[in-house]
Amino acid sequence: MKYWWIVFLSVLAVACHDDIKLPPATLKHVVVVYMMAENSLSSPYATNDLNEMRQAAPVIPDSCALVVYIDEARSDQQPRIIMFDRNGEHLVYQYRNDPISTDSTTMQQVLSIVKANYPAEHYGLVMWSHGTGWLPQQKAPKRTIGIDNGNNTYLNTGTEMEVTTLANILRNSGCKWDYIMFDACFMQCVEVAYELRDVVDWCIGSPAEIPGNGAPYHSIIGELFLDSDNAWQIARKYYEYYEFNKGLVISAIKTDEMEQLAEATAPLLATLPQYPDTEGVQIYVIDGREPAWFPNYHDMGSAMNHWLSTDDYTTWLTALKRAVPYSYATTRWDTSFRVWYTPNLTDPDHVACVSMYIPSENNQHNEHYTSTSWYKRMRR
Repeated sequence: MKYWWIVFLSVLAVACHDDIKLPPATLKHVVVVYMMAENSLSSPYATNDLNEMRQAAPVIPDSCALVVYIDEARSDQQPRIIMFDRNGEHLVYQYRNDPISTDSTTMQQVLSIVKANYPAEHYGLVMWSHGTGWLPQQKAPKRTIGIDNGNNTYLNTGTEMEVTTLANILRNSGCKWDYIMFDACFMQCVEVAYELRDVVDWCIGSPAEIPGNGAPYHSIIGELFLDSDNAWQIARKYYEYYEFNKGLVISAIKTDEMEQLAEATAPLLATLPQYPDTEGVQIYVIDGREPAWFPNYHDMGSAMNHWLSTDDYTTWLTALKRAVPYSYATTRWDTSFRVWYTPNLTDPDHVACVSMYIPSENNQHNEHYTSTSWYKRMRR
């Protein structure tokens, strides 16, 4: 009780307390959707996704809740926390100010509110916004996940959240996270999954761009509340929704296998030249600007098959399949880089649907890459 009141009083300093929907003593599963939408995705995409959640609310399982924090590019609506259950929509907290959603303090506070008011046996997390994978905050675009411009406009400039910050927030949240689903572009890379390996059971996302509409919440709502052993089915259902229209690349990474994958990968990468050949390796985007803001997101499975002998690749593939047991890809998908790049599946037999950064000569991202935990593990 003492902890609950500490959280409650801290919230009153920044938010008004309105219409708390009291849950059972402990819920079975709570899914948190953290929508950093004070950017170009605010309308219609954030609005549409909230409507999909409203539509799906009646089929949310008993003893489960969907809790949404949303910060939109709206001057007439401050950020708020909403809870959906099978009885509908309930306002939990309405902020009086406009906190920066990508700031660690804001997310920590949101998760404290969720844990205090909706204690659960299991938690799932959806990170909703723009994304750039492993990139640290050094040069444009600086974001790893999320962007908040702080002035309620549709501009994609402002404060971002690094994956190392996200990992620390989840580590200190006091919640057991069955999965994290990135409803954002480029987040399914080995560098991100390795950083999150001890804080979530599954990483679900795309190594490429996702459709502007993002996850079909009205379609995947049941999968969001599955137990940890079956959380990978979120990726399958997400894929099925886009399989025959816009296209999608998506996978589910089992994070407790990431260290074994690193163990299998490190000695093999050590035998390669400083700048390995990438001709013929599956790629998920090409940024033709000079200098390029985005790195070339190459597929990990395709790259290793390209570089290794048949025997070495076959042995390594066992570790990959344990770490990435579920992957799905259409032959084409949408891109905003169509001036420089036509997105298509060029190596369908070897793709892992997980990207890996490959250094190239004079690439501005090489130095940034050395700050990642995955790079340091590969050089141990």
